[in-house]
Amino acid sequence: MRKSTARQSEPSFAKIATTGVLAWLLPGLGHVYLGQRNRGIILGVVVAATFWCGVAVAGVQSSVQPIRRTAWFCGQICAGSHTLATVGWGRLRSTSHPNERAGFAEEDIAVIFTGVAGMLNILIILDALASTDPKYIRHSIGTRHGAGSQDDLQGSP
Repeated sequence: MRKSTARQSEPSFAKIATTGVLAWLLPGLGHVYLGQRNRGIILGVVVAATFWCGVAVAGVQSSVQPIRRTAWFCGQICAGSHTLATVGWGRLRSTSHPNERAGFAEEDIAVIFTGVAGMLNILIILDALASTDPKYIRHSIGTRHGAGSQDDLQGSP
C-alpha cells in the first residue's frame, strides 16, 4: 500500500518531459506550465533580453554559427526557439546579403551573449524540472530558519 502512495506523490514522466521540453523550447514556459506564471515570465524575459541583445550587436548572420563555432553553438542551442529562429533568419538573410558580416569584436561579443543566454536556460530548465517534484521546497534567499523576529534578520541588537 505504501508503494502505491509513494508512486502517486511522484510526478509522472509525461509531466516531467512536458516541463523539460517547454522550458527548453521557450525559456520560462516550463515554469508557466507548472503554475509559476510570474517566475516564468521573469526568467523568459531575462533569457530573451540577453540573447537578443547579443544578436543586436552583430546581426543574425554573425551571432549563431553552427558550423563555424560549434562549441558555442552547443551552449546557444539551449536557448531553444531563440536559437532556432536566429539560425533560420540568418540563413534567409545570407541568401540576399551573402557578404554581410560583423567585425571580429562584435561577432565575439554576440556569440558570448547568446551562449550565456543558452547556458542560463540550462539552469532554468533544471529549476523547472526540480519544481515538478511535490517534495521539492524552494527556500527564499535571506530567510533564516528559526529566527525569532524581524530584528534578528536585520542584525539589530
